[in-house]
Amino acid sequence: MNKRDKLRAAVVFLAPAMLLYGVFFVLPMVQAFYVALFRWRGVSMEKQFVGIDNFRTLFTGDPVFWQCLSHNLMFLIVSFITIIPLSLFFASVLASRIRGADVYRGIFLFPNVISIVAVAALWSFIYHPTFGILNALLKGIGLGKYATGWLGEPRYALLCVIATSIWYSLGFYIVLLLAGIKSIPTYFYEASALDGAGSWQSFCHVTLPLVWEILKLAVIYLIIHTLNIFGLVWVMTEGGPNYHTETLLTYLYRQAFVQSNFGYATALGVVVFVLILGASLAAGRLMKRETVEF
Repeated sequence: MNKRDKLRAAVVFLAPAMLLYGVFFVLPMVQAFYVALFRWRGVSMEKQFVGIDNFRTLFTGDPVFWQCLSHNLMFLIVSFITIIPLSLFFASVLASRIRGADVYRGIFLFPNVISIVAVAALWSFIYHPTFGILNALLKGIGLGKYATGWLGEPRYALLCVIATSIWYSLGFYIVLLLAGIKSIPTYFYEASALDGAGSWQSFCHVTLPLVWEILKLAVIYLIIHTLNIFGLVWVMTEGGPNYHTETLLTYLYRQAFVQSNFGYATALGVVVFVLILGASLAAGRLMKRETVEF
């Protein structure tokens, strides 16, 4: 088969997938960029062309947008400094063939099989000021003075939602990194042991370099998750109190389906898309290193 025949065969096999990708991803994305240039209520046939006014208002005349962005960045920073180290630690422990590893893995992964709405409702009851488990626990150990309405307090609401998100997400990253660690051939660890390396040295010089690509994937997943967070926040607080837990996507939903400002909401969606794309590419470049093959 010559080069032209190979190209023709590749086009034939890729055409259905590329058609679906174009119809369900590229076309809606282009349409979103187009709608963002209009003032539109979403149900009317009339659209008023405003050019980049929606974007100008978003960046210069809407303080709520910057507040939402800061909340998403807080989600990202806190999640990164907790989920990545914890998932690496637990994945390394589970990979060391401890007794009951399969049971522990199931326990960690269990929150991921629950609907996000159910998780949000469950933790809303835990944080409830009257009959919540958290306040009952504080009162039971003599710290009742710290009991409060957690989701109604501007100081604590965002941190409470972030804690719930970490509880929900951690298992996924543990299983992801565990799969990478288990794929490392044992002779790497045997060689490091022969050289006198301890557990920490083996982790730093064997485990970490060999799961680096999977760790990079985990970081990109985390960026996408935290910048796209919506359901958990909306069910637990609806962005309250007074926008103190509002995120980019909850604000987008509010603009589109509560205030019927679809043009502005679409502009916000375009900005979120660009932020996620830029942050993911930046993370991939910053974490780029020579691939270790085995």
